Amino acid sequence: MAQLCLGCMKENQGETICPLCGFDSSAEQPAPFLPLGVKLQQDNYLVGRKLDNNAEGARYIGYSETMHSPVIIHELMPAGICGRAKGKTNVVIRGGFENRYNEINEKFLSYYRTLATMRELSAVAPIFDIFTENGVSYVVEEYYDSIPFTEFIERRGGSVDWNTARQLFMPLISALSALHSAGIGHYAVSPENITVTTSGKLRLTGFAIDDIRRSGTNFDPELMDGCAAMEQYMGTAELTEATDIYGFTATLFYALTGKLPENSCDRKPDGKLPIPTSVFKRLPSHVVTALAGGLQVSPKKRIQTFEEMRTQLSAAPTVKAIQTEASRSARQSEAANRYTPKKGGVPGSAWAALSVLSCMLILLVAAIFWFNDHPITNLNIFVEETEESNEESEEESIDPNLITVPNLVGKDYNDIISKQTADSEYTIIKANEEIFSDKYAEGQIVSQSPETNTKSGKGCIIVVTVSKGFANRELPVIAGQSLETAVTALNDQGFIASPGNYVASDSVEEGKVIGYENYNAGDLAPYGSKININISTGSESSS
Repeated sequence: MAQLCLGCMKENQGETICPLCGFDSSAEQPAPFLPLGVKLQQDNYLVGRKLDNNAEGARYIGYSETMHSPVIIHELMPAGICGRAKGKTNVVIRGGFENRYNEINEKFLSYYRTLATMRELSAVAPIFDIFTENGVSYVVEEYYDSIPFTEFIERRGGSVDWNTARQLFMPLISALSALHSAGIGHYAVSPENITVTTSGKLRLTGFAIDDIRRSGTNFDPELMDGCAAMEQYMGTAELTEATDIYGFTATLFYALTGKLPENSCDRKPDGKLPIPTSVFKRLPSHVVTALAGGLQVSPKKRIQTFEEMRTQLSAAPTVKAIQTEASRSARQSEAANRYTPKKGGVPGSAWAALSVLSCMLILLVAAIFWFNDHPITNLNIFVEETEESNEESEEESIDPNLITVPNLVGKDYNDIISKQTADSEYTIIKANEEIFSDKYAEGQIVSQSPETNTKSGKGCIIVVTVSKGFANRELPVIAGQSLETAVTALNDQGFIASPGNYVASDSVEEGKVIGYENYNAGDLAPYGSKININISTGSESSS
């Protein structure tokens, strides 16, 4: 197997300090976590650094020998119940806690076995393997390049508009609805447990058994401040789909406003939901209604299912809809007036007029009922006054929510990233793999998606592929240099320098470099090649 960094599972030529991620391979993984470099499941999975841990267990970056790719290894390690000595792999269960461990283990396995069947959900990382070893259970899932959702929102200037949020969050609604249909609750939906992939999609992370998502269990609860529902603090209350509705809505609220709601327990007295004036004015009324409904403190008053949340976020009958339907019916009435014969003495135009009035009446009644069920004024919405201009911006002739994708190809990736600001109209994410290019120098952008000059929504993600430089590099002149200088020059060109033969030389002093063993200066060699260097032992006559 190639020499992999145990911090990022990428090839780093065996460097102690990884030049790619900065991980120190000489570091030790503290107990009770798995030692660095151990292998699991018949040597198929190499264990790297610990990514995070909670009361349920720990997550490590790993490498699959079968798939030849990085993975995430999730180890069940219930806090206070299991332990592991430093440098060991086997887990010890505290005396008297065997039954409790078995109960948690069964719940853990059942939870992830069900989750493993949900591979079609784009918002959930696929699970590759579930097995037992070292006295505990493990889950292996896909590793993917992404950025934290909080970083994504920060790059967007602290919030996003509704059009951007709608594209991001609707697939997440589908995933959460499917999970609950399968009997799986997340109960920790929050900005901290969502990432944004290189394709611009949201991925839900932080899955765990519900023992650590509520008070009143043997574990210290891991509740997400601002996103945890009131019932999660009560200990004995049932966690339902409405519990995840609260966390989802709080996360959507964060995306739209740049801040989380107050802790649900602190909101209990009046349940008011403060929304900044600037945000309130730019949100459609049905979105404001859905936010208020999803963040009701009382579980019974809250939106109950994700399908209902999807319906409320999608559209609502409005006066505009009524006017549109009336206009359509009016056009029909004109046609009826021209072509419909009289019926029992009543002109066709009269029948058409009655049709228009009927449509308007039906839609008006529907609108009244909808607003009675979802009255914005009665939803405890508190609009925060903010300093802003009262002047209305003029309507533009083009869609203000669209941008023309810029041409980034050929530009230096690091230079572009350094110039990105919070109010940039797009976010740049680098693709997982860099590629060789005979056209673009190392660090320059080779390609991008979406392509240049296409239209895309403000806040879109542009995924760029960066050049590793030329596949074949020119060998520099090293004759007469010190070994250290020669090695540095070769490393800078992407070669792996290695001392070759020690050869007597009348022209090169002892300890200096004579030249290459199999190449000449100026020759081309593949990037990453091992290049042997001949070193002088001094004049043969002086020895």
